[in-house]
Amino acid sequence: MNRVAAASLFLFVRMKLQHCYLSVIACLLLAACQPELVLVEVTREVFRDGMATAAPPAVVTESVEVTRVVMSEVTRVVEQVVTTEAVVEVTPAPPGTADRPFQLLFAPVADTAVISTRSVGLIEALEADTGQQFEIGVLDSEQAVIDLMCAAPVETIGFLTAVGYILAHEQCGVQVVAVAQDDIALTWQMGMIVVRDDSEIESLADLADKRGAVPDLNSIPNALYVQAMLQAAGVETAELSEIPSDSSTMLAVLNGDVDFATATFLPPLLPYEDREWRYGVDDPELWREVGALPRRSPLGYVLVLGEPRLGGYRVRDARSRVFDIEPAIFNETRILTVTAPIPNETIAFGSDFPLGMARQMVAALGDFAADEACAASLCSTDLYNWTGIVMTEDSAYEPLRFLLEEMALTEEDLLVDRNQ
Repeated sequence: MNRVAAASLFLFVRMKLQHCYLSVIACLLLAACQPELVLVEVTREVFRDGMATAAPPAVVTESVEVTRVVMSEVTRVVEQVVTTEAVVEVTPAPPGTADRPFQLLFAPVADTAVISTRSVGLIEALEADTGQQFEIGVLDSEQAVIDLMCAAPVETIGFLTAVGYILAHEQCGVQVVAVAQDDIALTWQMGMIVVRDDSEIESLADLADKRGAVPDLNSIPNALYVQAMLQAAGVETAELSEIPSDSSTMLAVLNGDVDFATATFLPPLLPYEDREWRYGVDDPELWREVGALPRRSPLGYVLVLGEPRLGGYRVRDARSRVFDIEPAIFNETRILTVTAPIPNETIAFGSDFPLGMARQMVAALGDFAADEACAASLCSTDLYNWTGIVMTEDSAYEPLRFLLEEMALTEEDLLVDRNQ
């Protein structure tokens, strides 16, 4: 090879190396990874004395540093949204406000439309007296009323039977506040056991193996409570049949068809009406002490020695209803005993009802019951027929607790629609 050729080859190799070197630099700037160094052997010719010789050129090996481009996988960054749940406590509205009105709860004692319509005047009166908000709830059953009072003990007011109150108090501590007065201003109902005056029956024990009659087997004062009394005394009668109506049972015992019979007891009105007859203190036939016989007054009352305002007695028990057809009924029959008083319909508050508001509510309800407006509301004849509302205590319901325990009745037995 001549010098020109050799020089050309040297320049060619040098240019190639420079080109590679520039390419490597460019790759390094573009790559997303660290460079890796490798050794590459490159052969070049060496000339001696600046002249080519006939002998083969010496081959000199030297190390040249070359940067190799290595492809590397790049992980893509993906934005991720993380949701964090936070528990926020919301304070409920105060009871008695528009968002949380006090609930007046009724069982279906009448048609729903009747209860809703009759309750409008009650709500208006309560809101005017208390400045609170109220609404009516008519539920499918008395047990449903109890369940809601237990679930919302702060804002519920229930209109319950005496039995309903007992169960509600037992289930979740519902508080009794007031009891209703009926159309003759009594807050309770009682039954009586009547026998013939010429019989030898002097006590409950003497009713063993005797035949009896009741006006309604579902009546608490006239049937269920009487059975509880007999059971507690260990007395088993021969028969206890149902003869519908108080008048029929009184005629049955008068005529000797049965040995004893039950009916509704209303206490006599006492002379001058200076006090009321007292259960457990006064004899059921207190009027007999004067030794005079009952008579019918021109106004239709059965009186002993005239009107109470004039010093006489007014006899009101169930026998007075048949006095006109059997004037001898008071002479030929007598009351053996009476049942304990069973409270009327009851107004009860949830167990956590605010005490101050409860007192204000009782006063407002009492004022409403005494007002003429009540005649078109709770006191109407197609609803409760009340004449007033009286404060009461839990102890007034002990007779019912005795009945529950003695007869071992279930809730289904007690919460049926019955005529007390």
